[in-house]
Amino acid sequence: MGVAFMFGSGALLAKFAYGGGTNALTLMVVRTLAAMTWLILFLRFSGVSLRLPPEQRWRALAMGILLISNTFGLYYAFEHMPGPLAILTFYIYPILVTLAQSLNGREPMTVNKLLALILAFGGLTLALRGGTTLEPTLAGVISATCGAIGFTAIFILSDRIFPRGDSRPRTVHMLASANVIYLVACAVTGSFVLPASTLGWVGLVGVCITFPLAVTGFFMAVGRVPPSQSAILMNVEPLTVVLGSAIIFHENLAGLQILGALLVLAAIVIVQVPARGRRA
Repeated sequence: MGVAFMFGSGALLAKFAYGGGTNALTLMVVRTLAAMTWLILFLRFSGVSLRLPPEQRWRALAMGILLISNTFGLYYAFEHMPGPLAILTFYIYPILVTLAQSLNGREPMTVNKLLALILAFGGLTLALRGGTTLEPTLAGVISATCGAIGFTAIFILSDRIFPRGDSRPRTVHMLASANVIYLVACAVTGSFVLPASTLGWVGLVGVCITFPLAVTGFFMAVGRVPPSQSAILMNVEPLTVVLGSAIIFHENLAGLQILGALLVLAAIVIVQVPARGRRA
């Protein structure tokens, strides 16, 4: 849940950065470079080798493409339709993860998981409702859906194609390949624009702090927690955005939004019950 909170905090800080004049592609370049640099320095000082066996190295580099589809897909959706609709569309991925894991026999579909999925999706629908009539766009829906599919693939493949162990070296490789593609995209489009205000810089620097912590924690958690449980626990991210927007930007929750937040929290508790039972 701490990882999801960091991701959500980064989204709030990004709003300040956007207000300062930057754009999604610039934000992707800077935060990905910051995460990669932080991890490399941390691992060097910890005496951990960045080297991977050739097969794992190429897999990790390829996974960077999925990382792009996930992150840029979501932020492109934010640009082309209202935020609540974008993040709600993106958050079909916990359902996709659980369904995929059940269909391929990796994890059984229990009554608790099914109930948690229903509560989580229903709760997000209520919690992320805007105060005015919101209209989706085709570009936004397609982009957010691509982001959800990319994130689903990251959950499933990370659990399957990499051995259990320290995930940080392969995370560095994923970030490296993603950042190369982002830099090429900036060079081709000329879209690299830094903030023009102090508050914008606060947001950009804040994202550079929260994202490295979030992405590192995420890939460490994927190897320890079943993908379907990880996906549902990540529902804390949109709740962080909704609550933070109310407190910081005075976008206050309505009665149904508060009910939705409670439903998602209930889903998070329910989905952990089987795990506790196995450990007991």
